[in-house]
Amino acid sequence: MINKDKINRVLVYNQRGRMLLSTKSVSFPRDFFKIKGKDLVMLKGTDFPLISKGEPVEVIFEYFNGDRVKYNTLIDICTEYQINFHVGEGEVLQERRRSFKVMVDMNGLSPFYIRGEEMFAFDDPIELHIINLNLGGVFFSSTSGFEVGDQVMLNFLDGEMKLLIEVLRVQRNDSGEIEGYGCRFLDVNQTQEERLARFIFDCQVMERDRRRAVESNGQK
Repeated sequence: MINKDKINRVLVYNQRGRMLLSTKSVSFPRDFFKIKGKDLVMLKGTDFPLISKGEPVEVIFEYFNGDRVKYNTLIDICTEYQINFHVGEGEVLQERRRSFKVMVDMNGLSPFYIRGEEMFAFDDPIELHIINLNLGGVFFSSTSGFEVGDQVMLNFLDGEMKLLIEVLRVQRNDSGEIEGYGCRFLDVNQTQEERLARFIFDCQVMERDRRRAVESNGQK
């Protein structure tokens, strides 16, 4: 089942595994020649490679939450600006990996935390330095002390994300000094999860581009 509103991009490969195109412009127009169990897909763009009608291709739908689903299909229509094809049942290539983390260097704010059944509000929101995060949680450092089981309100991404997190571990160095706190997100709704997934994806792209730049400079 295609989750049509949650697609991040679509990639098309030929039978030899060569990527022919990647686009975020995907739609599902009305299908006048309906094929049972299949959806008509239309990709829009510019400078698309010309692919012959009936040519087999492999199509991968990437979703904002990290899922990747592959479809084997045939080209219905292909022009420089549009490609149409039908897809039926897909193959899940990669389920959402909640454990995959990205390293970041950003700050968030916390107006309060909960310990036991008591809430403690700060006179002014304190700063939490976020070191890494994934879809399931976050690791941060702070000048304020927390304990395992504390629930901390975390505001980050310029106030877009306001999530309650639970401290699962307190990480210390060899000297016993606290390096940070490993936490899990509590009660994340679908919109928040999608925003996190987009942020993580953007971080991956930036890191990939950074590595390519380093490799390119090293070859000069």
